[in-house]
Amino acid sequence: MQNGYDFLLPIFTMGKFYESDGKTLLPLAVQVHHAVCDGFHLCSFVNSLQARLDGTASL
Repeated sequence: MQNGYDFLLPIFTMGKFYESDGKTLLPLAVQVHHAVCDGFHLCSFVNSLQARLDGTASL
């Protein structure tokens, strides 16, 4: 984003899904501003998202 230094919302970009070894894969890129999110928060989000997609998440 041009001059987007104060853009604080996360940006999610998904690629084309494909199948490999019997699994459906969907590439996901996440861009976050370090002023509002760091690696710990992003890792927690990605792990939670994966658990929900795997059907192993507890409510």
